[in-house]
Amino acid sequence: MLRREVTALALGLPDQLTEASGADGVADAAEVDVAVQRYLALHPGSQQHLTVVTLGNKTLSTQDGPSELISLDRSGGLPRGTVGRLLTVGSSAGPLRVLTADVVSQGQAIAQVSVFGPLGPSLDSARQAFTRIALASAIGLVLGGFVLLVALRRALRPVHELASAARSVDLRDLSSRVPEPEGRDEVSAMAGEFNRMLDRIRDDEDKRKQLLAAISHELRTPLAVARGHLELLETLGPEEGQTAADTAAIAGRELDRLSRIVDDLTALNSGSDRADVEIGPVFAPDVIDVLRDRVAGLGYTDVEILDAPPVVALGDEDRLTQALLALVVNARTHTPPGTPVSVHAGSADGHVEFRVSDTGPGLASEVVKRAFEPFVTTKNLGPGRTAGLGLSVVKAVVEAQGGTVAIKSGPKGTTVLITTPLDV
Repeated sequence: MLRREVTALALGLPDQLTEASGADGVADAAEVDVAVQRYLALHPGSQQHLTVVTLGNKTLSTQDGPSELISLDRSGGLPRGTVGRLLTVGSSAGPLRVLTADVVSQGQAIAQVSVFGPLGPSLDSARQAFTRIALASAIGLVLGGFVLLVALRRALRPVHELASAARSVDLRDLSSRVPEPEGRDEVSAMAGEFNRMLDRIRDDEDKRKQLLAAISHELRTPLAVARGHLELLETLGPEEGQTAADTAAIAGRELDRLSRIVDDLTALNSGSDRADVEIGPVFAPDVIDVLRDRVAGLGYTDVEILDAPPVVALGDEDRLTQALLALVVNARTHTPPGTPVSVHAGSADGHVEFRVSDTGPGLASEVVKRAFEPFVTTKNLGPGRTAGLGLSVVKAVVEAQGGTVAIKSGPKGTTVLITTPLDV
């Protein structure tokens, strides 16, 4: 505002000087005085500033202006300014802003103009504005905090529900689920994954219950048979020695069967753990030689074990032999007496293959699909019944070595193929 007033006077006063000049075109001191008074009459000032023109020892000021500045002007208390500088100066009326400039005509400074403006109203306006801004900021902070709190509580509600559901999970009741909010944010994804995790736990728990029920059933039968025959054995006298021997033999066979079930369950559990398998180079002919010795110890006939090529597989020799022996026992158990069983070994496509085949009647397609599941068997009745763990044990120990196992069955027989990587 002060700069505008100084610029307006510097541009308007020369016109008044031209009108007040005499015939010679040069304004003397009296004519300059008249020109300044005319200008000030045309520009009486405002309530925001006071304009003062100094002509030598004489000062002229606008008629209007802040009352405190008019009083200071009349009493000679207005401070002096510095030409060309905008200053803040003190006075008895408070701090003032003052801008001073020379009025130039025909290259000569003929007067000096100073424009004064009080800082008090501006400071008061600034304080009021700051107060309003601070009040608005405080209200905005409170409202924003409240809105943020509400938004956070709403956004975190699914998380609290998730935590509540997690605390309520009980293996005896896995039916609780977390409400899945609509959308694709992280909370929705977490809630969905939590529900799917509960589904998997429920499925695993169902399988565990089925496994325990099957184990209980399989173990209870031979125990009951053995206990019954042992009780019968206690009632027999010396004259019934042969009958006692027969009863003891039956009990012994049932206990052997019970032992095989426990061994199979142990192998099934440990075979699925890679830490229980020592993987290293395995010479295929050594596996075949050990298999021949173990099959011979079982007294099996009609089992042909062919020589293996001199190749080195990568696996665990004991586990590999265990899997092949389980396949031979499985073939002899599930085929009619005298059915030929053969074991072949070879290499192809960077793998060593062991194939156990029989010429029995084959398996039904629905049995083939579930053949590697525990307790799946075609002989669950009679003296030759089995626990149905053979193929599941084979699958566990082969996969623990990084190998694969597959089964193919038809009317002309069944073949199980074990594949392990070559040691290269």
